[in-house]
Amino acid sequence: MKSKNLIIGLLVLFFGVVTLLSTLNVFDFHWSIVWRLWPMILVIFGITLLPLNDYIKGALVLAALGVGCLLYNVEAKHYQGNAITRFYNNIKSWDIYGDEDEKEDDDDGIYAVDQHFSEPFTDIEHASIDIDFGAGDLTLKDPCAELAKVDAQSNFVKYSFRTETGDDKTSIFVSGRGHTKRVGKRNENDLEIALCALPVWDFSLDMGAADADLDFSPYKVASIDIDGGACDLDLKLGDSGCDTKVEISTGASDIDIKVPTGVDCEINLESAITEKDFTGFEKISRGLWRTPNFGQGSHKIVIDMNCAVSNISVVRY
Repeated sequence: MKSKNLIIGLLVLFFGVVTLLSTLNVFDFHWSIVWRLWPMILVIFGITLLPLNDYIKGALVLAALGVGCLLYNVEAKHYQGNAITRFYNNIKSWDIYGDEDEKEDDDDGIYAVDQHFSEPFTDIEHASIDIDFGAGDLTLKDPCAELAKVDAQSNFVKYSFRTETGDDKTSIFVSGRGHTKRVGKRNENDLEIALCALPVWDFSLDMGAADADLDFSPYKVASIDIDGGACDLDLKLGDSGCDTKVEISTGASDIDIKVPTGVDCEINLESAITEKDFTGFEKISRGLWRTPNFGQGSHKIVIDMNCAVSNISVVRY
């Protein structure tokens, strides 16, 4: 048996069964999620090129499809529809919940559109914020007088906000719990966060298929840890007066990072397939770039990235 015929047969069988089960309403199947997982095609194509027995190749293809199913399940939890669906949902959302009964805020109804949280500033020097965010738009706003101010607008995610105060640091936790019955229907999930500019911050973000616009330039930042799926990440760093460590781990993503010209910067990159633009950096070795005269400044920014198929830009401003 030719491996080509075996693998094509397995793919046709797999998608045939999935489509049939979706047609019978056994589960919801969204092709727009499949498109975001297109790098799996490269994995399967690579398997066909391996000098292995046809049946071993078939087993590897089945394993790859299993991994694809797991990734699909992760993305489906945060599914907001394709571009056409999101546009249609936004049009419909102009008439916010015409039925008064739909304004319930419980486990069987629809989550409230607006939520607001804040934590007053006390005389602290070090703070951290941990954000668990699924799909939607996340924005870091200009500094505020409070330690943290959070504004959420969503019709399928309910957020919780809590703080923990230790001897040397105050920690803030923001997390969302999605309503599975609302996924794919007039979806809206916008989260805006403003922080106090006085403390030194540790920032941690776990997100799915999301757009994040994070301007850290007004803040003093010691560390930024971002773990994302298929996301669009726009990050601007400032001259905070202290060393900053940035760690980014994503899937198929579009990443744009701006760093100030007056701060030394180092980039460490591990990536499968990447289109990159590191304007103003010198390549030192495989996977390592630095700004000229790195190490001679008073402080530095170190960026570690582990990405799959991504478009990455790091430029100085």
